[in-house]
Amino acid sequence: MELTHKIKQIKYENINLFLIIFLPISLFIGSLITNLTIILIIIFFLIDCKKKNNFFFIREKNFQFLIVIYLYMIFNSLYVGQTSDSIIRSLGFVRFLILAYAIFFYLNNDDKKYQNTIFKYWAYIFLLASVDLIFEFFFQKNILGFQSNYPARLASFTGDELKIGGYYFGFIMLTISFFYLKKKKVFYLYFLIFFIISILIGERANFLKICFMYIIFIFLILNKPIFQKFIIALIIPIISLVVIFNSPKLESKYYNQIFNIKNDERIKLDNFKLDKMVKVNKHFSHYFTAINIFKENPIFGIGMKKFRVESYKEKYNPIQKISGGSNHPHQTHFEILSELGIIGYLLIISNIFYVIIFGFKNSYKKNFFIMSSALFMIATLIPIIPSGSFFTTFTATIYWVNYSVLIVALKNRKMS
Repeated sequence: MELTHKIKQIKYENINLFLIIFLPISLFIGSLITNLTIILIIIFFLIDCKKKNNFFFIREKNFQFLIVIYLYMIFNSLYVGQTSDSIIRSLGFVRFLILAYAIFFYLNNDDKKYQNTIFKYWAYIFLLASVDLIFEFFFQKNILGFQSNYPARLASFTGDELKIGGYYFGFIMLTISFFYLKKKKVFYLYFLIFFIISILIGERANFLKICFMYIIFIFLILNKPIFQKFIIALIIPIISLVVIFNSPKLESKYYNQIFNIKNDERIKLDNFKLDKMVKVNKHFSHYFTAINIFKENPIFGIGMKKFRVESYKEKYNPIQKISGGSNHPHQTHFEILSELGIIGYLLIISNIFYVIIFGFKNSYKKNFFIMSSALFMIATLIPIIPSGSFFTTFTATIYWVNYSVLIVALKNRKMS
């Protein structure tokens, strides 16, 4: 009987280990598969907790604070959003909170094979995506035949959804940490190749965030003399310029589309006008609308998933010939402020800063994975630079995966 119980326990753990490894792949397939994977991870995780009679996460103060945020989302959806979409999204958001602690459970397991196996296979999946992106750049189709329908953008395994830049941004630092710890002889080669690929993808916002993480990684985490750090950091803009200006498509994407505006006019610092910016830049028009929504609804916002409705209203778009309407504001701060108000914003941002501070305090130069996830969280908070919707399955899964790595620091246990 005891042997049978051990076999069942091993099977449950192995199934969840496989599902956690599979999670990044599910992001390539679509939201349905990703959500199904998350639900299965949660189910097997809760079974594990029940068998061990140890629902440890319920006692965690950080998890309790996350539940406060979750309850506020439900309140906001019921009494502010008041739509089925808003209520469904808020109710379902709990899956990400439990997912974070499910992954944390296996990363923090006494048996190091779980954490080592997870990071190893996540790194190999990232490496496969990188090879695929190089293939697509040269042959205009990825290895499965997917092709981007957007000039100077790569699609890879995400196909028409063009989300590979978000995936790359979310997993690049964890992969770099793995190669730094396990493959030091070829680390700098991977470090350079991954950076070049982030340029080739053609997503400006995610590329800028990766640049930020790279530079911080070099100066704060990389174990090199300061002079060598400056040399390595200097190489980043040089490589960027060489790669971009040696490709007409990339030059158009990274230079012309940023500095050129309609009718071949250029944005001049001495002639800067807000109405001009929001008319010619779709992201600024979304930001402008989100700010106006927040001004009208500062305390509670308009409710989750309501931006896609409210942003098209004329009162939020007072500048002639512009419309800031969209599914979301394309910027994390503006999205949370406009949909959840200042209360929701302070709750979420305070929790993010809390785990980041603990991550740096307890793991500075001791744990590269925790530090890498901390860099991801900080980059997520960079203002103005566009981002995906904080609450959608794809972006939220990547965010909470990194969150799960970061909260290991709250337990002050080392991962190698």
